[in-house]
Amino acid sequence: MKIHADFECGNIRFLKQEENDIYLTNEMRGTVRDKAYYWAFCVEGAAGKTLNFRLDREWVGPYGAAVSHDLINWSWTESSIDGAAFSYTFGADEDKVYFAHDLLYTPSRLNMLLNELGIEPYTVCRSLKGRAVPAFKIGSGKNNIILSSRHHACESPGSWVLEGMIREYASSPIEDTNIFVVPMVDYDGVTEGEQGKDRDPHDHNRDYIDDSIYPEVSAIIDYAKDKDISYAIDFHAPSHRIGRSNRVYVVRKFPELESRFDKFSKLFEARSGGDAMTYDMKYDVYPNVGWNKDTTPTFSTYFNTRPDCNLALTLEVTHYGTDDNKVSAERLINTGRAFCRALDDFTKA
Repeated sequence: MKIHADFECGNIRFLKQEENDIYLTNEMRGTVRDKAYYWAFCVEGAAGKTLNFRLDREWVGPYGAAVSHDLINWSWTESSIDGAAFSYTFGADEDKVYFAHDLLYTPSRLNMLLNELGIEPYTVCRSLKGRAVPAFKIGSGKNNIILSSRHHACESPGSWVLEGMIREYASSPIEDTNIFVVPMVDYDGVTEGEQGKDRDPHDHNRDYIDDSIYPEVSAIIDYAKDKDISYAIDFHAPSHRIGRSNRVYVVRKFPELESRFDKFSKLFEARSGGDAMTYDMKYDVYPNVGWNKDTTPTFSTYFNTRPDCNLALTLEVTHYGTDDNKVSAERLINTGRAFCRALDDFTKA
């Protein structure tokens, strides 16, 4: 039997095995705070066995691990032992199975989406490690929207919602609108399975400053310099099971923009639920409350300070949800569809 992280987005370190109990830890890799929850590993050669996988921290969700056989399609094991462990019974033909903290969204999944929709990506910049960072444009018109995700590499739920936004726009475009998308801002981190959040000296979403240290952030700023940007949306996921992390919520900026946020939130509430995740604006994070400071140089802070931008926001999408509002790949994609329609409503209201 082999347990490893030798695949895109992989992150694990094997500690020991005691009979059917496998002990593991996740790797921080450049993260300065010990609150990094992300892990993803592959098990080969365990067909027919029942194993218990035990992390050294409580980084396992209420529905067990996310599980996949192809790194494209994901579901839950539904086998949580406790907050730090889950079990899995391998079928007789299950020779290679992937497990992760949540429903991973890999570069391979992104490429599948773009191929399906006939969207041709281009290289917006080279990452610090020399990778070609993908971006793409869809639609046309005088109104410019910027969409981004994975400023924090580990936050896969944002990518699933972004996929839904793109699918909905492709089938029913927002009128007179051009969309520019950087789907995996921390492309090195996503590919290598890094945490991404709280990097040293700061992460990608604390880098909207002069002389940015990240080529991806500079590329987004450069793209926007000579354009009027109507809306800027950044898709994220919150911390692991802390506070409102089981909810979908908007991070609001600047008290003077509250009427705009209220307007959008009511429209998004009306579109959410059903086969999408339910959003309730009462869980939103308000300006200058706790960590949400208007002085922090984030994506949404940068664009909200531009006079051309009607609204810039961060949408935080839970890794798990709750029993009555539970995360699945389909529901996350449908949340993106609902978000797209709410944004269309906002532009017309």
